[in-house]
Amino acid sequence: MVPTIYGADRDEGALSETVFHDVPIRGGGRRIQRKNLIHQVLSTIVPTIPLKLVELHGAGLRRLQVTHGELIEPGARHYARTAEWGRALYEHDEGFHGLVWRSRQFNDSMAVMLWGDRVSRFDHLRPQPDQAPLPLFFGDGYERVMELANDFGITVVG
Repeated sequence: MVPTIYGADRDEGALSETVFHDVPIRGGGRRIQRKNLIHQVLSTIVPTIPLKLVELHGAGLRRLQVTHGELIEPGARHYARTAEWGRALYEHDEGFHGLVWRSRQFNDSMAVMLWGDRVSRFDHLRPQPDQAPLPLFFGDGYERVMELANDFGITVVG
């Protein structure tokens, strides 16, 4: 198993792909537990090397001869098939650092997954100097979670 680092280009995307990831799109159960936010922070990181990413959007999908619906939309029930794609892209000769795609959870955002054996969070990524990590359990971080939960129609319990 290869370690991974996930991110997004917007905080809405980052929170949608993490905090709100398992919340159903429809029906009951559209809630999260506040206690799950205790050890989570929102932070901005900057790569210190040029990242070579497989583009799983736009021309990149056309090049791979697959659609967004086939590769990104299926969700957990088709994980084995999407894992095969991930393995093949990881093993590609060009030595990509990871993948970038339009977030399935919040499609105004681009999501990224970096392979941790190719991008070290200590050597190749650094925090944005003017932005401290924002704890999500309290203060401004919690207010941001609540704002997005309200926008998404999700209840925060606890």
